[in-house]
Amino acid sequence: MILKDEAIILRVYPYGNTSRIMVGLSAAHGKLAVLVKGSQRERSGFLGQYDLFYTCEILFYAREQRNLHILRECCPLQSRSALREDWRACAAASYVAGVFDLAMPFGPAPHGLYGLLADTLDRLATRTPGPAFLPRFELLMLQELGLAPNWDACAKCRAPLHGDNGLRLDVAHGAALCEACSAGRGVAVSAAAAAALRRMRAGHPPAALPASVFREVRALMGGLLEHHADLPGRAREIAFQVLAAG
Repeated sequence: MILKDEAIILRVYPYGNTSRIMVGLSAAHGKLAVLVKGSQRERSGFLGQYDLFYTCEILFYAREQRNLHILRECCPLQSRSALREDWRACAAASYVAGVFDLAMPFGPAPHGLYGLLADTLDRLATRTPGPAFLPRFELLMLQELGLAPNWDACAKCRAPLHGDNGLRLDVAHGAALCEACSAGRGVAVSAAAAAALRRMRAGHPPAALPASVFREVRALMGGLLEHHADLPGRAREIAFQVLAAG
């Protein structure tokens, strides 16, 4: 079966001497891997047609019993060439692509993830963001994957978490709890951090966060990623260090 789709390239790696495997997130078929046969030969029609962070229109032979399909045609729609001129934005984009690659199995994906990835890479290609950009991306990704807590109501008693009843995050269960239901367990979340998280979730991230709030939000997102997406923290630390270096 021959299928057509748009895909954003997350990873490219060698397959033999002249071929490559391209891993991407597609708009209709989720995460997929395609074999680009002979792409490194001198006269290959695939030369210059795909690369990391590209959005491409692809035509591929779908092999239903395997996760590796065969690429037939590829046409770049958006190269995001600015990411190759700004090393800090490129480092952040590499982290973003790596998170998507590691956190998602092959196959169908929540529809909103493709739009989130495209929007995140587009923003990075437009300008170098500050470190607060990454926690917002992480929160939105966890939300699309169904792994983000409800920051508005206690997961147990459903009491609103906007008042004086406190807010604690049970990282292991991915649940936001009021002080009474938490019985002192979990991580305390300050009112300022909770407000920042709600703004990020609503698509209105602050241009900058106070240092203490940024550290708190960063730690909260890191805990959720580690426990629920099985993501190693090293690449994340490097991405934050690179953005902070500016």
